[in-house]
Amino acid sequence: MIFGKAINRYYLKHAPVLLLGILSLLTVDYIQLLIPELYRLVINGVNLGQVVVDGQTLPFTREVLFQHICLPMIWIVVLMVIGRFLWRVCFFGSAVNVAADLRERMFDHSRRLSQQYYQVNKVGNLMSLYTNDLDTIQECFGDG
Repeated sequence: MIFGKAINRYYLKHAPVLLLGILSLLTVDYIQLLIPELYRLVINGVNLGQVVVDGQTLPFTREVLFQHICLPMIWIVVLMVIGRFLWRVCFFGSAVNVAADLRERMFDHSRRLSQQYYQVNKVGNLMSLYTNDLDTIQECFGDG
């Protein structure tokens, strides 16, 4: 996949959550395509005094405006909020879980290293490398 076998295990481990995030992202993208259609109805209704809804020509009244434009727009907004929340939680939440798991594995590995290793390599340099690498992996996993 993207990084190699060290990171691929996390893609597989978090695959259901990531797929849910991708599905909600695609749903939000599709729903956003419906907004210009509703704007078209408003503009045609104001300019022409009538709108075409489901093949029927209707006079542009408050009832038509509310029922065929405002209510669908409210549902679109609600679905977009839920979808965007869901895909962000899925992507960024799995990135945080990956970083936490990697931190735990790195800490366990650091505990098993010998005292001689820490005499040669300074702890501050190692912590800097760990922090930078984990931040990069978390950013690539979540934002990517």
